[in-house]
Amino acid sequence: MMNKVPVILISGFLGSGKTTLLLRLLAHTRQIPLRAAVLMNEMGEYDVDGAIISEEMPDVAVEGLLEGCICCSKKSELPGALHTLLSQEPDLIFMETTGVANPEQVLEELRSPLLANRLYLVHSISVVDAELFHEYNSRFTADKELVRTLHGQLRTADFIVVNKTDAASSREVKKVVKSIRKHNDTAKLQTTTYSQVDLEPLLEPVLVRLSVAAKPEQVPQPAPVQAQPADAVATSIPTAGKEIRRPASMSRSTAFKVISAHSHSYSYDPNQPDSFSHLESVTLHQYSSQPLEKQRLENFLTGLGSSLLRAKGYCVLPQEGTMLLQFSGNHFEWQSTALPVSQGYVTLIGEQLDKTFIADQWEQCFVSL
Repeated sequence: MMNKVPVILISGFLGSGKTTLLLRLLAHTRQIPLRAAVLMNEMGEYDVDGAIISEEMPDVAVEGLLEGCICCSKKSELPGALHTLLSQEPDLIFMETTGVANPEQVLEELRSPLLANRLYLVHSISVVDAELFHEYNSRFTADKELVRTLHGQLRTADFIVVNKTDAASSREVKKVVKSIRKHNDTAKLQTTTYSQVDLEPLLEPVLVRLSVAAKPEQVPQPAPVQAQPADAVATSIPTAGKEIRRPASMSRSTAFKVISAHSHSYSYDPNQPDSFSHLESVTLHQYSSQPLEKQRLENFLTGLGSSLLRAKGYCVLPQEGTMLLQFSGNHFEWQSTALPVSQGYVTLIGEQLDKTFIADQWEQCFVSL
């Protein structure tokens, strides 16, 4: 195992705070210092979260696997992406899954002959939204695939972060912890806000492995960033030395792109039939020369109702300039960005999204008053 690179897997449902935790871990590894690399998996068309990492930490190697999950549709691409990161000779690799990925399948891939001789798992971390945990579990009862995913994110974890406790009552947080313990009674668990957890124990096995003598000094945590960071650029946003480009011929007829509804095959349990989840992703492009007003965009998203679970992207606004948008649990978060976005985009993730209605309402956002 001397030549193997340690891996920390971060999973959790949509909007729970995975990328915020990842940014904290990356800031801490930089102070040690350790050379960290990131594999970022996104359901949407663009690598929103990877772009945030690249903006804040341009020296970190990031590989993005988009438009699907590494536990199913993107599973065949996982070994190649990891070997690309391994060629950078990192000390540690972080893997962040999509919010609807079941890490049980990812862990099975890490044990495959293609990867087992190069990588070893240090931690499997699951991040939970304390405010929405019971609501989502109740809402998706009929979606057997998604229920297995939510439970799988808990079962595989050796460290569970119950996040966003400021948005839930202490009674509700206790209920969430009790529910989690029914699925996993051995994992270490911390309740917190903004994914602020004790980072040193998470990295200690890596430091011991690499024979790092002195423990790092306590590093000031970055300013709180609620919700998850967002996708990569519209026309040309650098991500880990790459550029993600949109065709110059983008028109209204191609104003949005639908990523097919999510489906998994569970090869680790041959007695478990394949199932189907109705969650899907839609990417909307800011194709018009008309400015996209912030209030109109917020009204558009809230107008989609309960079918919309998550939205994130980069928007070019007339007054504020380029802003990173995060929407989860009916909460909006806006953050200024220096990324060179000339035309914005927003990725929506939801349940049985009405594409015709979405396209019509999106166009209305650009109609002059």
